[in-house]
Amino acid sequence: MAEIETRGIEQERRVLQNRCSVVGRELTRLLDEYADALRDCPTVDMQLRKAANRAHEHENGTFIVLVVGPVKSGKSTLVNLIANAYVSPTHFLECTVRPSIISQKREGEDCRITVYTTEDSRRRVEQIDSVIDSIRGIENDDALEGVVKSDFELTRENIKDKVELGLQESLSAETLVTSITTPGGRLMKQDVFIIDMPGFDGEYANIDDPVYDTIAQRADLIVFVQSSNSAISKVSGQFLKKLHENNKDVPVCLIHNVFDSAHWRDSAERQQAVDEQKQFALGEIRRLGFKIDADQCFSINLGKVEDSRKAKYNADADLQNEAQVFDDIEKYLHDRVISNRDVMRLSVCLGRTQQQLQKLDSAINEECSARRTLLQRYNEAAQTFEGIRNEPLMQTDMVPLVNPNTLRTIVEGECQSRISQIQPRLHRSDSEARTIVVDFVESCERLLSAQFPEILNIAQTESELYLQCRQRLADIDHAVLQCSMKHPTPINTLFPNGKMGEGFPSPERIPLKQPNGINLMDGLDLSMIVPHKWLIPGVRWMGHSSEDLVSYLNAAKNRLVGTNNSESERGYIETTALPQLLQRLAEDNRKVRDQYRALCDDYLEKNRGRVLNAIIPDLDTFNKQTTALEQLQNDINNINL
Repeated sequence: MAEIETRGIEQERRVLQNRCSVVGRELTRLLDEYADALRDCPTVDMQLRKAANRAHEHENGTFIVLVVGPVKSGKSTLVNLIANAYVSPTHFLECTVRPSIISQKREGEDCRITVYTTEDSRRRVEQIDSVIDSIRGIENDDALEGVVKSDFELTRENIKDKVELGLQESLSAETLVTSITTPGGRLMKQDVFIIDMPGFDGEYANIDDPVYDTIAQRADLIVFVQSSNSAISKVSGQFLKKLHENNKDVPVCLIHNVFDSAHWRDSAERQQAVDEQKQFALGEIRRLGFKIDADQCFSINLGKVEDSRKAKYNADADLQNEAQVFDDIEKYLHDRVISNRDVMRLSVCLGRTQQQLQKLDSAINEECSARRTLLQRYNEAAQTFEGIRNEPLMQTDMVPLVNPNTLRTIVEGECQSRISQIQPRLHRSDSEARTIVVDFVESCERLLSAQFPEILNIAQTESELYLQCRQRLADIDHAVLQCSMKHPTPINTLFPNGKMGEGFPSPERIPLKQPNGINLMDGLDLSMIVPHKWLIPGVRWMGHSSEDLVSYLNAAKNRLVGTNNSESERGYIETTALPQLLQRLAEDNRKVRDQYRALCDDYLEKNRGRVLNAIIPDLDTFNKQTTALEQLQNDINNINL
């Protein structure tokens, strides 16, 4: 019968080991395959590495016993008895305020205390996980990046100085864990590690500290210590629930530390009280989902065992009996739990790997959700800048509307002025008559050119172009500010010195070219306006009379500005000269506008790149990583546990 049971256990062990190996290989493959994709996802990368480590833990021969319990329950006394050395301070005050990892010293080495501290308290959880793997031999010390090791001799003085310490100092964020090597007792043979945890209901305890989660995930056996004076409580239940959430398949052993204080009761009453306390704790532990049998619950007076170990009362049979009970407990745990641990550890390994994969799945969900939010912010920012880019910087040509009557008035006024200067009864030659007309036309050119800056609103147009450029730059700065408020990027990374507009200097005003004159002679045919006439000296009616000159000037005027009595007959200025001038002005305006637009576009592109890079530095890589994360999640969910 025993042989059949043995074969059944061996078959179960092989099945579990094969499954652990398959899962471990698959997770190792995923680590290699997604290494590049996870370079910018440290949380997912860490969780995947943890999952791979959990899957491979069965390959390592070490065994972790986590000792927990309320403050002053006798937990430190139990640890000292198991370690066969003084490693956990015992005092009437709260003593253990940070985790200690106790293990058997290696052959040829001395017992020592190693204090692990961190150079970056933000990485405590990750580093404690690596420290445990390093102590167990799963990883080498090279993996302890940012961790400082300090070694000391194992003495009571150093335990007091390095382990007990002041509470505030011990709880500093720089301190990680303490590792202590000792001779060890029965339970610490064969690479068994004892983790002495702080009392979870102490003044300085914080069961929400993620360090508790990290250590709880690594336990192969939980030893819960309670006492007659410090029994399981609501806080105990909360802590055990946290342990179960992190390592639901781990077995539990209950040590009920008996304090003999009710001497007025008889032995039966005292035993009944002990049994009731133990049964209550057993029921609570089971209610929380842990695997625990009645034969894994023990009642013992740890103080008497300690006194017996110190040989203070050799003749006291009660102490000797209590010491024998402790030996029996150690033997039971060694023979039933630690020595026969293959099936249990493989099962726990799968359970822990599954829990870690669930955390990995949650980490991927959180990362993908954060990435979706980030991508949405990126697209919103890109659309904001694109909207500014698509807005017209200025009106198309910024060409003013010119009232022809204004020009006509100037020409007509000059014409009347020239007519008033003609001397009556004086005849002129062809060249003189034509000179009078040419002087009139050139005078009109000068008068119009002098009036064009005002008539064409040159200064206003120049100012309008400049102000629109300034407004566009301000719009870009405002868009950057809006994006920085939506995105948790410090404003000083987007604006040097924390000021808007520092990325580009205030633009200089670009002057518009003044009109370079107007050519009116091209619109006249002097031979048609001033006909040929002979000028004969002494003959007063020969040549060009004053009346002729007046008609020539009016004809030139009408050719330039048209006639007042015909709207359909427009002059050369309105039909030809002015459009040519306005075209040259529009071309110049366009050049200035293009310079302003180039300046604004350069500033927009610079700030757009700055904002988008602050949100997502490399969009293509970001999208590839997101796709890889989604594929990794799919691969993880396809792993058969």
